[in-house]
Amino acid sequence: MTKVSIVQRKRERNAVDEAINLVGGIERFVSPKDKVVIKPNLVFAAPPFSGWVTDYPVVQAIIELCQRVKPKEIVIAEGSGGNDTYLAYRSGGYTELAKKYGVQLVDLHKVPSKKVDVPDGRTVQQLRVPKIILECDALINVPKLKLYKQLTKDRDWVSLAVKNLLGAIPGKGKYSNTRPSEFPIEMSPEFYSPEGKFYHPMFKRWFSPGGERLHIHRGLAHGLIDIHMVIKPSLNILDAFIVSNDVNMSAIRGEPSFELNTIFASEDPLALDCIAAKLAEIDIVKTIYLKHAADRGVGESDYTNIQVLGTPLEKIIRDWKSATKS
Repeated sequence: MTKVSIVQRKRERNAVDEAINLVGGIERFVSPKDKVVIKPNLVFAAPPFSGWVTDYPVVQAIIELCQRVKPKEIVIAEGSGGNDTYLAYRSGGYTELAKKYGVQLVDLHKVPSKKVDVPDGRTVQQLRVPKIILECDALINVPKLKLYKQLTKDRDWVSLAVKNLLGAIPGKGKYSNTRPSEFPIEMSPEFYSPEGKFYHPMFKRWFSPGGERLHIHRGLAHGLIDIHMVIKPSLNILDAFIVSNDVNMSAIRGEPSFELNTIFASEDPLALDCIAAKLAEIDIVKTIYLKHAADRGVGESDYTNIQVLGTPLEKIIRDWKSATKS
């Protein structure tokens, strides 16, 4: 039986600690002298508590738990979307966090990488992966809760544990004021207008991926699953503490973030995503890449085989609906 824990508490540290204990405790995933990599979601240079990025207090709680085990090294690793990763670290509060705990910040766009074969690759047959990801002893995947109900007609979309590994492969994208010829994403004016709440001079009207991510985007639904054929997280911890219902980069409506005060945890990224998607009544059959993940054996998708522990899911769903009025 696959376990997914859900813990709602007032403090991130308490929620993270309890959620991990419910799925076996940190010692189950991290051993003394391990090289530990923590992979948050810092898609761009957003401030903490905006609902867009993994908030640093969640990662701080993970670091404190890991340090009890006395690993050899703890690294925070991310390859931010189109902006400089270290800018994303500074904006998100990670620069000071790293100094406080003596951990290293790594830009996955700039470290040595290795080309590896993708078993049963559908979008790509080979993938260049940072060596620090391939060679670590424990990879802790820490996505942010982002649910897109009916992003397109008849399709829902979620950005959770499975999708967060897109940021683990190199491929810094580009912003421009002219529409790119391939895979353009039109940004909300909240990014490129000086009056926008997420404005930064490097942001422009259009964004397109680069590097290995460009190859993945040529068949994104299967490409995301190709990544999971070569990168296997040890533990997945979903940050649902401060949540935004305004997470479509092409259509920000200005809706405020809200407190859900919840952490999800599981060894299984797909099972975690399936349970978290229930908040917005999203069926994985309508989220095509999660359906592919189930078909290709990334994890468990049969709800009857998933044991949910901790705070009742029904309570979190009620709080979600109350905050989003959905």
